[in-house]
Amino acid sequence: MATTVKAIDIVVSDLSTEGWTPPSVGRAFLTIEYDAPAEVDAAYEELIAAGVTSLQSPFDAPWGMRYATVADPSGNGVDLYANLSAS
Repeated sequence: MATTVKAIDIVVSDLSTEGWTPPSVGRAFLTIEYDAPAEVDAAYEELIAAGVTSLQSPFDAPWGMRYATVADPSGNGVDLYANLSAS
């Protein structure tokens, strides 16, 4: 059985970071794949409306993907993408 998780459930979470210090070197990015380019746009708009910080608005990347990036509450990037061939 597949479980569907929405980007807003991942990016806008109330995770406790008490006592945690981010590493001084390196960053982590979470990547979420969508079935269609329009889903990237919709997820991005939902996240921005919820107050999430945009790092890159949706665009058609030269490598063949619809792509956008937002920041989680710790400032880590969350990439949203779908293959353009899925449109």
